[in-house]
Parts: sequence; C-alpha cells; structure tokens
Amino acid sequence: MKNIINYITSAVMITVLLGTCLKSYAQDKKQELSVSVAGPFSFLKYNTGGEIVPGNGISAGLRYSYYLNEGISVGIGAEYQTYSSDVKFQYLSGQYTTIDAENESFQFRYKATELREKQKLGYVNVPITIQYENPGPTKFYLAAGVKIGFAVSGSYETKMENLTTSGYYPQYNVELFGPTFAGFASTDNVTANKQDLNTKTSYAATFETGLKQKVGDRSSVYIGLYLDYGLNDIMDKNNNKNLVHYNPEIPVQLHYNSTLSTPYTNDVRLVSYGLKLRYALR
Repeated sequence: MKNIINYITSAVMITVLLGTCLKSYAQDKKQELSVSVAGPFSFLKYNTGGEIVPGNGISAGLRYSYYLNEGISVGIGAEYQTYSSDVKFQYLSGQYTTIDAENESFQFRYKATELREKQKLGYVNVPITIQYENPGPTKFYLAAGVKIGFAVSGSYETKMENLTTSGYYPQYNVELFGPTFAGFASTDNVTANKQDLNTKTSYAATFETGLKQKVGDRSSVYIGLYLDYGLNDIMDKNNNKNLVHYNPEIPVQLHYNSTLSTPYTNDVRLVSYGLKLRYALR
C-alpha cells in the first residue's frame, strides 16, 4: 500500500509540474525547461559495525526554472534516482525469547558468518533550487537547494556462508541444535530471495556547479558536478527487528530481515554525487 501511494503521489506531481511548466513556458521567455541525466555515485550511507561497499546509481529528470533577472533563477523539478549499497559482516549473533510450535517459551539463538546484503532503492526526488549564473555565451553557474524524495521501490538480498540456529529452554537448562524441522540447524551457503525494503521520505541538501554553454538562440548545455546529501534517517527504527525471525507455525522456514531494520545499523541516509548533464530550452 505504501509503494502504491508513493507511485500515485509521484505521478500526480510530475503531471502537474509538466502541465504548468509547458503552458507558462510558451508564454514567457524568462522561463527555462531542461532535461538531465546524472551519476554514477549513488548509495545508502549509515553507521554500522560491518563493512559498507557504496554502490552506483543514475538519475534522469526534468527541471523548470524562472529567471528573476539574467543572473538568478529559481527552479523546481522531478527526478528518478536509484541507489545501491552492499554491507558485509564477518560475524553476527543474536538471541530473543519466543515460542515454539507447541506454544512453549524458549530462547531462539542464531550465529551468522560472512553475511552479505545487497540493498537497492528507487526514489522520485523533487528538487527546489536557486541558481546563479554570470553573463556571456559561456557561463559559470552555481545552484543550491533542497530535495524531497519519495520512495517508489526498494529491495534487499541476503547471503550467509553459514547460519547456526539453536533453541535454549531455561526451564530445562538445555540448548537444542536440532532437529532441522524445529528450526535448529547449521546450514552452509544460505541465500534468501529478494525481499521488499520499505523506507521513508528523504530530505536532502543539493548542490550543483559547472559551466553552461549556449548552443543556439534558445538552447543551452549544462556540464557540472553535483552533490545530494541526505538530512534524515530513512528507516523507521521505532521497532528494531531481529536479523533472523523464527516462525513457530513453519519453523523450518526462517525469515531474514534487512540489517537496515536491525540494531546492527543506524542513521541511514541517501547520498549521490558525480557528473550532471543538462539540455535546456529558454
């Protein structure tokens, strides 16, 4: 439901933006409409005891700008941006109290070695910026502002070299490492299927600078560097989850939560930087 609402919100915003911009653009030459592509560094940044491998991503978008004078303009746009990261842990363990298939309380324990998790996100970002540019056919420009990002997709995949699970029953002072059908076993080369990753709205500061070259009476090409830095945690950590979830109804089928929703990570932010190319009509 969350993703559906975000898709609808994003589609409505883009439709309204394009309709307004195209109508006013035809009437006022103080306005500029541009298309852009950017990348390649785009990833999730967070605090963790594991090793983060920042991934790559790309963005494509539209921007509408209104010139207050020949040097200063304000703009709003819509961009689709992808993000990816890998995180690796040599060793993780945990334990918590739950119930088994016979409704008896016990302590579920797990130990994972060489865990690797791949994370991918897709966002529709709405940048609101102010831009300065100096006079001339070749212009230096500097833009800054904020971006509001709406999550439209998210997934993670988990792999472990070994996972050992057991059940400790304090009432009997015994720890069981089997049988497998009870959810207790030592398993090599564990691979979990791709699962959904739900994230919150992102707020980011954005900066862009470079050169703007006029290539016609009404067209220009921008070549610049950009940086988007997330200002908020995009994960809901009010209820931290366990990495391995025990299911008393089907004990043999364990569920693996993302490390982003566990105490092993915190302060998850979106970061993107690299080269941005824009083609503009004014």
